[in-house]
Amino acid sequence: MAKVTISRLFEVSQYLTTDAGKQLKDALTYLSEFVEVVTRNLRNGLTFIDNFDTTVKSVTVRADTETIILTGERRRVQEVVCRRSADDTYYVISSFGWKYNSEGSIVVKVGFGGSPPATKDIKLDIMIHFG
Repeated sequence: MAKVTISRLFEVSQYLTTDAGKQLKDALTYLSEFVEVVTRNLRNGLTFIDNFDTTVKSVTVRADTETIILTGERRRVQEVVCRRSADDTYYVISSFGWKYNSEGSIVVKVGFGGSPPATKDIKLDIMIHFG
């Protein structure tokens, strides 16, 4: 498959030589600039962190115990996602939930398959999406 290039996708100079192109010069120029930015971003790779109101954090939790992960945040949390468990022992995440507690902080509660000890700290990488 050929790489997407600006000149192949939307070459505005060709359109500006026509009568319709001359009348629509501002719109065609705007569209050309927009296509260039979108193509450049797609070529460089889009990430949640760069393109959405998102924070990625490493937190330590214990199985089936509520853990505060965010306090004093003014932005409204839309979603909390567990990206991975980063523990030395392999534990399958069997349940994951989050909520606002009575103080307005965000708490998570995680269940693990394989029953880690209740006193074992397990590191998680999570993503918090605001909106």
